[in-house]
Amino acid sequence: MAEKRHSTIIIVPHAHGKVFKLQLSPVLLKSLMGLGITIGILAIVSLVASGTFLRQRAMYHALQSENKQLKKNNQRLEETVTQVQARLSQFDQRTKALAIAAGVANLFSDSSPVSTGVVGSGGPLTKLGAEPSSLLQRQDRLDRELAKVEQRLSDQAMLLAHTPVLTPVAGVITDGYGPRMDPITHKPAFHEGLDISVAYGTVVTAPADGVVVYADRDAGYGRLLKINHGYGYTTMYGHLDRFLVKEGEHVTRGEAIGKVGMSGRTTGPHLHYEVWKDGERQNPLYYILDAF
Repeated sequence: MAEKRHSTIIIVPHAHGKVFKLQLSPVLLKSLMGLGITIGILAIVSLVASGTFLRQRAMYHALQSENKQLKKNNQRLEETVTQVQARLSQFDQRTKALAIAAGVANLFSDSSPVSTGVVGSGGPLTKLGAEPSSLLQRQDRLDRELAKVEQRLSDQAMLLAHTPVLTPVAGVITDGYGPRMDPITHKPAFHEGLDISVAYGTVVTAPADGVVVYADRDAGYGRLLKINHGYGYTTMYGHLDRFLVKEGEHVTRGEAIGKVGMSGRTTGPHLHYEVWKDGERQNPLYYILDAF
């Protein structure tokens, strides 16, 4: 039977100390080597796991910090959305007030309210009061409504600018609109305008914006001036001494257009003033707002 081989480990603590000898059988030696390898592997695995844990811990802290920042950002965004909603509500109320003043409130009856949603519903973020898309839709609706109001106000301003609401001269009305006794023939007749008595040479001004369409002599009217104001309005000025504008010229409200005279059939200096709407004579007093 072959002799078992042993391994001997000699331990010398110091130069004069007692020497220790440790004999290891092959089986024990192999066991110790296996144990050492196992411990080494476990140490490596432990180091790797520890590194992974540290990385995950660092990532966790980073995510916590990022989440806090996101909460702050979401809170600021919510405050901003709330402010924008408040401003849009103010604009909405002002737009409706302007629409009522402009007489176009009925144009907004088909405006459907914009639905309200939420954003930031995932995770720990605070929900917001409205989606940005809903705010944009509300803004677009307000833009359209304001455009309608502005257009209506612009139309009304144009209509007012072209409506003869001012007196062409300030004087004494010697004959009004309607039936009367003709001062020359002394017979009943229908007076188609106003006779305003003023001093000879008094400046006549345009009661509204328009275009001069006639400036010439015309039988009983003498020197006659006609202005087309648009929107169906036409005004006539008879018995003028002279014209201060010519045919085709654009005039604005308050601009001098002629001077009072005694041309045509007249018994004294005065202005004969007529207002026409859509081809029909009107009583000028129904339009004059600044006198009489």
